[in-house]
Amino acid sequence: MNTDLLKKWEKWFKLILGALVFIWILLTNVVILSRYVLKVSIPWSDEIFILMFIWLIFIGTALASVDNKHITITLLSEMIKSRKKKIVLDIAQNIIFLLFIVIVCYQSWVVVSLQVKSNQITAILNIPVYVTTLSMSLGSTAWAAIIIYKIFGDVSALRKGVK
Repeated sequence: MNTDLLKKWEKWFKLILGALVFIWILLTNVVILSRYVLKVSIPWSDEIFILMFIWLIFIGTALASVDNKHITITLLSEMIKSRKKKIVLDIAQNIIFLLFIVIVCYQSWVVVSLQVKSNQITAILNIPVYVTTLSMSLGSTAWAAIIIYKIFGDVSALRKGVK
């Protein structure tokens, strides 16, 4: 399987996650300084931290799928010695993952469209609520794309005659 595309995705996901974590740390320090030194509370800080945390989770989920870092049960794969059978097992696992991801992806896009239509906004920041849900939609879409790419790569390896 050509891993160049996966490495590019991984690079972008790490860049986005790194930027989010950097901003999170910077904002945390500003909030601490503001609260304890300046004696001024920043009311929107909790809301922005929750928003950033949700984005980190779903971008991180897609990133974890690049290198197969998700939790899996290795009992079967450890018992199988044949490389070909391991690839077939990987394809089966990825298809199961894909079914789950497609359901999450579809439902999150439904929720996003409802939130866009209803013009819901957050309590303090006054930004659209769908900005939060959009992280689930985009993260699961990226995750699905990566899984589909891996399935095609594994099928291609089987067709080439991996033993």
